[in-house]
Formats: sequence, C-alpha cells, structure tokens
Amino acid sequence: MPESSPAIELSGVTASSGGFEILSGTTVSFPEGLCSVVMGAAGSGKSTLLKVAAGLVVPDSGSVSFRGADMARFGRRDEFAFRATTGFVFQDAALWADTTILGNVAMPLRVHRHHLGEKAIAEAVRQLLGRLGYDESLTIRPAELSAGEQKLVSIARAVIHEPSIIFMDDPTSNLDEDAVEKVFSLLDELRNKKRTIIVVANSSDLAFRFADRLGVIKAGKMVAFGTYDATVSSAEAALSTSLARLRARGNRARAPADDAGAENSQRGDV
Repeated sequence: MPESSPAIELSGVTASSGGFEILSGTTVSFPEGLCSVVMGAAGSGKSTLLKVAAGLVVPDSGSVSFRGADMARFGRRDEFAFRATTGFVFQDAALWADTTILGNVAMPLRVHRHHLGEKAIAEAVRQLLGRLGYDESLTIRPAELSAGEQKLVSIARAVIHEPSIIFMDDPTSNLDEDAVEKVFSLLDELRNKKRTIIVVANSSDLAFRFADRLGVIKAGKMVAFGTYDATVSSAEAALSTSLARLRARGNRARAPADDAGAENSQRGDV
C-alpha cells in the first residue's frame, strides 16, 4: 500500500529552551489520515516535538510543513485556517482558569463555527463531555476539577470543532481505566473518520491499539519511525522497557482480536 502524503512534516528541526537543545536535527513525516504515535523516555523531547509540529513552538532551525506549505511563511489568514483545522490536547490540560468548563470547550466553536448559536454550542459541548464520562457542571471553573477531569475537558476542547488533524500530548495520563476506555472509543471514532492523529505517549496499550505509524525519539532525535511492527523490530535499544511491553503483545498483524482489551499500562514512563 502506498504511503499517504504527509499532513505534517519536520525537516532538520532543531529547538532549544533555556540554553538547552531539546530537538537536534529531527526529521519526520506524519502521514495524512493515519494515527502516528511517538514514544520515548522522559526528557527525550516528545512534547517539544509535538508543539513544533503543531506550530506552538518555533524551531531554531529547520522547517515545518503543513500539507506541503512552509509554516514559517504563514500569514495571519493562513495561521487562522491552520488553527481551524487542528486541535491540541496539552499534557497538563492548559485550561483557562478564569473561564467555565462550557467556555473552555466552546471556544473553538465560537472562533471557527460562527454559524452556530449559543444553544447549539452548549448542547454540542454537553454531548461530547458526556461521551467522555464527564458528569460535573459546565458552569464551574477548572480549579474545581481533578487532574483527570481537566484532561477530559482538554480532549473535548481539542476535538469539538471536528478538526482534521489532532495533536495529543499523553492523552491518557491522570485518567482511570474507565476514562481511558472512553478516550480510546473516541480515538477509534477519529480513526474511522480518517482523521490525522499525532500522539506522544507513555502508553504501550495506546500504541498497540492505535499506532498506524510508531516512532521513537531519543535525546531529541527520531531514531525510528515506521509501521508498528517494523519499529518494534528495529528499535530495541531506544525503546528499552517499553519494547518489552510491546514485544509481549506480539506481532499486531497476527494478534487475536480480543487483544484490543489487553490490560492497560498507560502509567509507566518510557
């Protein structure tokens, strides 16, 4: 099967913070319409990689392209169009503290879906949060929620406007098993709709179940990126303990169908 064209492509990207180099000449192409999962140890550069790919961090050097267009050349209109077609789940949720839960999740609709009235927006927010298992009031502030509830709200905000590209930074962290399964159901739906999903994660279960492409980042460099089975076969040194968990699941192409319900292992750092 021919490779999908890149939705997001990083070429020779270097990025630093506080005088420390975080990404070092990183090159990777995330295919359109597929789910790409990037794993790596703490401090390997996963979150920075995702933020550079999403245009939230400007690299020191190299280029980032969105469907072939250099993002460094984007004007205000290009930037707005890019934001309308993408959503981002932050590792720490990054909700607006002085805004209600309704206001947080509704923001992309109010900005990018002007035709919707407030009643329709509120109903869309209520339905989506309900599917994710959130059952608290929509009028409270984020500080009144647990870390897991805040993460669910962040996920809802990222997908409420039905973007074609979704960036996710460790989307199952701080979630209990029931919440993880609801997030996995959402990921199933997004994959069935051929959305482009780019995830950095510590969850071998998420990688096993959803990665059309699996990458490994180490010390700011992509040391492997390809199909799930190819990456698991080639990245032993970089994946370390995560490789053992992934290998234990076997070759995905031959795995029994009920392996999709394998025991959740989202907590361990990789």
